[in-house]
Amino acid sequence: MQIINPHDFVWVGSNEDVEIESLPEWVGAQWNSKLPLTVYRDKAEDGYVTVAIRGIKPHQRATTQIKKSAITHIMNVESLVADSVELQRSMFIALPPVQVLWLISQTKWPWKWGVAGSCAYTLATDIQSMLSDCDLDVVLRCPTRHQKEDFAEFAIKANTPYCPIDIHVETPKGGFSLAEWFKNDQVTLHTPQGDVMTADPWDETL
Repeated sequence: MQIINPHDFVWVGSNEDVEIESLPEWVGAQWNSKLPLTVYRDKAEDGYVTVAIRGIKPHQRATTQIKKSAITHIMNVESLVADSVELQRSMFIALPPVQVLWLISQTKWPWKWGVAGSCAYTLATDIQSMLSDCDLDVVLRCPTRHQKEDFAEFAIKANTPYCPIDIHVETPKGGFSLAEWFKNDQVTLHTPQGDVMTADPWDETL
C-alpha cells in the first residue's frame, strides 16, 4: 500500500468498514463509502488509521479509526494541484481559493505540496463544500530540514488578495504553521502524541 499522510483522502470498500453506529446520527444519513475520509494525524491502534468524516454543514466533523486493510484507494493531496492545466479546467476555477492554487502551481517548488481542508474536498469529490470567501489550507511536505527563509518565496507567491491562506509545513515528526514560525523562534508542532513546542520541527529526538 502506498504511504498515507495526514490530510490525504482514503476510500473504503463498504459502509460496514466504518463503525457508523458509534458516530453522530448525521453520519449515517450523509456518508457512504463512495465518499472519501480525511486522514488525521491522531495516534491510532496498530493496523488502523484515524480518519474524519465530513458532513454537509461546516461544523459537522466526526473522527473514527478504520482498518488500513479496508482502504481501497488513496488520494494524496499533492495530486490535486500537480497539473496546473487541470486546475485551470476545473469547474471551480472561478472560486478564489482555486485561483490561488493555480497561481502557486505555476512555479516549480523544491518540495511536494498540496491543498487541504474544504477546498481539497471540493476538488477531490466535485462536491462544492467550500464557500467563496473561505480560507485556503495548503500543505508543504518537507521531510528534510529547511530554514525559514527557504519558504519566503512560497509565502509571498501565496499571499494574494483573493483569499486568506494558511500554510502548514509537514515534517516526519508532525506539522506546524508557517505563519507561526515566521513570527516566533519556536513553533507548535502537532504530532500524533500531542502538541510540543520546538525551535526545530525536524528534531529527530521529538
